[in-house]
Formats: sequence, C-alpha cells, structure tokens
Amino acid sequence: MRWRFVDQVTSFEPWRAIAGRKAVSLEEYYLLQPLGREGAAPESLVLESCVELARWLVAASSGFCDIADLVAVEQFALGEEATTGTVLHIAERAARRTARRLFVDCRVTAEDKMLAFGRLGLSVVPADRAFYSRELQELWQEIHGPA
Repeated sequence: MRWRFVDQVTSFEPWRAIAGRKAVSLEEYYLLQPLGREGAAPESLVLESCVELARWLVAASSGFCDIADLVAVEQFALGEEATTGTVLHIAERAARRTARRLFVDCRVTAEDKMLAFGRLGLSVVPADRAFYSRELQELWQEIHGPA
C-alpha cells in the first residue's frame, strides 16, 4: 500500500504557490491507537502532507525535470489536531528561491481552524536521480484536475 499525502491539487502557480487537499483516511485515524489517541491523525502526517505538496510545486514547476528533498523545517507549529472526518486544506507560497533551494511558507487549515503553519526548506535535485518524469506526470494528472 502506498500512502497518499495529497489527494488533490486545487491551485498551482509555477514556482510561486500551490494549494491542495488531503482527506485523512480511516487507516490513518487508527495509527495513534497504540498510544491511546484513536481518532486523531498523527501530526507527522500533517507535516508530511505539507512536504509532499511542496515536492509537487517543484516537480510541476520544473516540467518534471526536478524533484525536491526536504532539508529544513523552520518554525513549524501545530494547532488543533485533525480528527475523524477532517479534510486538510494546505496552502503554500514560495518565500525564497535560489538555483537549488526553495523555501515555502505553508498553512494547514480545516473548517476554519488552524492545524499547522511554518516554513519548509527544500533542495532541488534532478528528477532522474530518483523518479521517472513520465510517472510523475501521470500521477500529477491524477491529483491536479477536476475532482
């Protein structure tokens, strides 16, 4: 089984901004059950959804020639927890970009509640080192388009 951290990309501006949604699956609600937190999505899942969306920003902006590796998480704060039935709305905007680095500010909300916000630092690397461009483009077509 492959975890999907972004279900749909809802807006996209190359190298500037991206937004998307992630509905927390039933399986994800039970991940914290051994810790006595059944029904709550792990905070690491919220962070990973932000990272995944930032990776899509890099891949789609570069014409699927580049991908991104996470290198920094800065001032990332968590607010309310995601619970059963939560749909995460993730919005990211480029804060700073160099030839091989991208920093994005991200916000995660659900039903007008702040779940998380912070800055991610990404290293931009050629896609052929880890993925095939065609496979990335096919998955992009699945998540970026009409719902």
